Amino acid sequence: MNRSQAEMSEPRIVDPLFYALVGTSVLCAALIVVRAFQLDYVQFRFLLWNLFLAWLPLVVSMASLALVRVTKGANLAIGLGFLGIAWLLLYPNAPYLTTDFIHLIFNRVYDGADKDGLLLWYDLVLFFLFSWCGLLLGYLSMRHFHFIVVRFVGVMTGWFFILVVSFLGGFGVYLGRVVRLNSWDVLFNPFRLIEGVLQGINARAAVFTLLFGTLILIVYVTLFLLGGNLSRVQSTTSQGSGERP
Repeated sequence: MNRSQAEMSEPRIVDPLFYALVGTSVLCAALIVVRAFQLDYVQFRFLLWNLFLAWLPLVVSMASLALVRVTKGANLAIGLGFLGIAWLLLYPNAPYLTTDFIHLIFNRVYDGADKDGLLLWYDLVLFFLFSWCGLLLGYLSMRHFHFIVVRFVGVMTGWFFILVVSFLGGFGVYLGRVVRLNSWDVLFNPFRLIEGVLQGINARAAVFTLLFGTLILIVYVTLFLLGGNLSRVQSTTSQGSGERP
């Protein structure tokens, strides 16, 4: 491993961010419950299902990290190949949560309502937390595979992987939101998947993919650099505290 590869520290299988995401997910569910209790009916239950789907790529990436630590040789290559494909198919479920804002925008409940009413602001925070949780789940799972690619192939390939996956993820979000495809169509309805992908090759899909791919890429690079800066600050602080006055 060269110096650049070594500088990319190995992520933990259970990262501290994981616990923050668990807490945020619980909070999101609680906000749905509180809203239902106050209004006497349940709305936006689909957010909970979409949040569950957004957790799946992280589960797969954590399993991949564990596999790297306990397996070698051909078994590792086969296992990572299988898990990598599964992760690539599931990954768009994470940034997909950002598109659920469309339900807030077109919700007729707010027609003619007081713009300063608490319900509107409550729902805005609710949707933002679900969206932010999805983006962070996507970031952490992509961070795991970024490390794996850098470890076995190299730094440049690792960043090329991030670039490609970001825009594939953007296209995947388009297939889910506009074409209405699901990840499990690969297994249970492959012909519908092929038809949907062909249907998604058009100018509108290209613009949508560019927009969401750019969003995914910016969020990843920003959080990656932020994490690196925080690690350096922590390392410097630790070294400084170990010095005698």
